[in-house]
Amino acid sequence: MAVEGVDGGGKTTVAALLAQYCGERGLLCTFSHEPTGLINGRRLRESAKAGRLSPQDELDLFLKDRADHAERAIRPTLAAGGAVILDRYYWSSAAYQGARGIDPFQILADNEAFAPRPDLVILLDVPPQSGLGRVRVRGDVPDEFERVSALNRAREIFLEMHERSGGASVCINASAPLRDVHAAALRHFRAAAEALIRERETDPETAAAALAVFDA
Repeated sequence: MAVEGVDGGGKTTVAALLAQYCGERGLLCTFSHEPTGLINGRRLRESAKAGRLSPQDELDLFLKDRADHAERAIRPTLAAGGAVILDRYYWSSAAYQGARGIDPFQILADNEAFAPRPDLVILLDVPPQSGLGRVRVRGDVPDEFERVSALNRAREIFLEMHERSGGASVCINASAPLRDVHAAALRHFRAAAEALIRERETDPETAAAALAVFDA
């Protein structure tokens, strides 16, 4: 599952909340983020402070970072039957590099050729001006990924991906009170997890035992 949206929408907090929810119920869960702390992810973070790379070079680094991430963390957790909760994933590449002129839906296709698809994308939608205000309030300085004009275009792409997702994503108004945002994210996460259990567990007793975890 991936939590997506422009900066300042509360992605990290929501992703951490869902990971904590799993941990408290004894569920195997990997909580991670992109860019990662691996070599290509570090290069991307450095470029955000020192001056962005060309759109294609930036995208190439994201693809390399994601391939490493999938190999080292995402696939092993999924193979073990666990949940993966991501603070940003390939929708962010499509939105941010799409805002720089690359076809966002080609970016989606390129990523989905090798990266595991999330069972649910939670899109936290917030106007960029509001989001940047939150970034400044928490003491951070917006970096090169966080320019209002580019963020407006990225937001448009996020919303278009949601509209085209065929029910694989939910959009939450991240301008709402925090308690409401968190409650909505948890509700959608539980619904997606329960639907997956019912779909994959053919034995009624096993399914009932797995579903009972969410009532704890």
